[in-house]
Amino acid sequence: MKIILIIHIVATIFMTGLCWFVQLVHYPLFRAIETDKFPSYERKNAITGIITVPVMIIELITGLILLYNFQDSLHVLNIVVLAFIWLSTFIFQVPIHLKLMYKGSPQLITKVIRTNWIRTLSWTVRTLLLAYLLWTLIIF
Repeated sequence: MKIILIIHIVATIFMTGLCWFVQLVHYPLFRAIETDKFPSYERKNAITGIITVPVMIIELITGLILLYNFQDSLHVLNIVVLAFIWLSTFIFQVPIHLKLMYKGSPQLITKVIRTNWIRTLSWTVRTLLLAYLLWTLIIF
């Protein structure tokens, strides 16, 4: 289980860092792209899924394995927050990005930035939670 926990933590830390980069750098730069040129840019930008989707799936699978083996409140909370991230991704982020592929819109860009705070803060909470979990495993 140690290797599963390490893979899970590494995936979570990776996604946390990536999400902070997207939140503070990548998404705000969307505003610098001309509205009529944005759909073309967004379609090219979809390649980021090659990086994010596999890591998110690894994070989900390892998190579920950990939950199956350790059914304590910290592992439950970890999966609840992860589920919240996935819901936010499919309720907000994916539909907004799909719309932006066909029509540039300053309002949609603002919406994608605002709603992404849900994921950014949730991944941060998970990183802190997993750091605490790891600390308790090492110390105790």
